[in-house]
Amino acid sequence: MENVFYYWILWGAWIIAVFLMKKSAKRTFLSFLLLTFIITGEMTAQVYPFTVSVPFVLTLLTGYYLISKSPRKLYSFLSVMTMSAAYAAVHLVELFDPVWFAVDRFYVVTGLLSILAIYLGKSIHERLGFLFVAIAHGDVLFYGILSRFYSGLAIGSYDYMNMAAVSLLAVCTWTGVEAAMAALNQTLQKAARGKQA
Repeated sequence: MENVFYYWILWGAWIIAVFLMKKSAKRTFLSFLLLTFIITGEMTAQVYPFTVSVPFVLTLLTGYYLISKSPRKLYSFLSVMTMSAAYAAVHLVELFDPVWFAVDRFYVVTGLLSILAIYLGKSIHERLGFLFVAIAHGDVLFYGILSRFYSGLAIGSYDYMNMAAVSLLAVCTWTGVEAAMAALNQTLQKAARGKQA
């Protein structure tokens, strides 16, 4: 079982969505979406000349949906293209000149895309939309370049799904810490105002 990060992170997110979120239509949809990702984790489809995983398609569609809600269309496009180029570039540099990498490519790509998503996106929806679409487009770009030299490539491989899951965890954790710090700051300011009065 090579998708350890993918399954553990999505299973944990599903448990949080089902048992810790307030009952709402949003919770039901999120639970259904996460369960769909878990169930389809091993499914693939043949799209000549590639093998495409079903979670790859679901990730891409989810990302498009999240980005469609953003009012900043040009900014979203440029952000996604930047992140996609970074994803493909790191993979290509690692492939053609692996001496440059003292750290595993998995951690470099995950860290880079998480930082870019956090920096470029304002809300959690924008950040996750940028992340999902950029990883998918970057994977297509990378394997599109490699398809000139190799055949039988798989878009949305186990490595891709693990990177997407760990990046999802990093972005959600960072956004949660930001929200907690903002709430703490607001509480402390109210307490300080109460003492002054």
